[in-house]
Amino acid sequence: PVFLHAVGEGKIAKSIFGIYIQGGGNKGEITFGGVNKAHLKEETAVSAKLISKRTMLIKMKKLALGETEMCKEEDEECKLLVDTACTSIMGPKEKVEEFNKETLDTDKERKWKVDCDKIQEFPDLVMTLGEKTLTLESSYYIRVVGDTCYSTIRPKNKERWQIGDVFLAKFYTEYNLKTDEEEITFYEAK
Repeated sequence: PVFLHAVGEGKIAKSIFGIYIQGGGNKGEITFGGVNKAHLKEETAVSAKLISKRTMLIKMKKLALGETEMCKEEDEECKLLVDTACTSIMGPKEKVEEFNKETLDTDKERKWKVDCDKIQEFPDLVMTLGEKTLTLESSYYIRVVGDTCYSTIRPKNKERWQIGDVFLAKFYTEYNLKTDEEEITFYEAK
């Protein structure tokens, strides 16, 4: 990767970078060699060790959507790819389709459309990393386009989870790629 190559050549002092995505993902910034503390609440830090530096993959202890447990630590699919190029939250096809149909009452034929009047009634997404949790309210994972609302929780054929700007718009993300401390830290964004 270009970033690690630049660190190796001494062009960037620290193997850390931070990503801030503002609101609907239209604006943001990347900070090389550290983080921009103006965009994060330090006291809200939640960290997870990287399983793969190449793919930014971490292991979750648990992921739940309201009362529906989507995965737990011992499950193979309880891995999470943190992907700034993704615009949704993606997970194992069967679990996601069932959640969208049963809980959000989506219409798959109309591209995951949901009832806009019920957004505040939909459950929070709660991710547990170690002993700490990150909570994403439904107002983040339901996208409003004009007078139409869509679930951004989408199925994929792989047995792991993936989060993109829908999740990262709420959390400033620090990527620490130092060899002995490889981890991702999430902070509530300011």
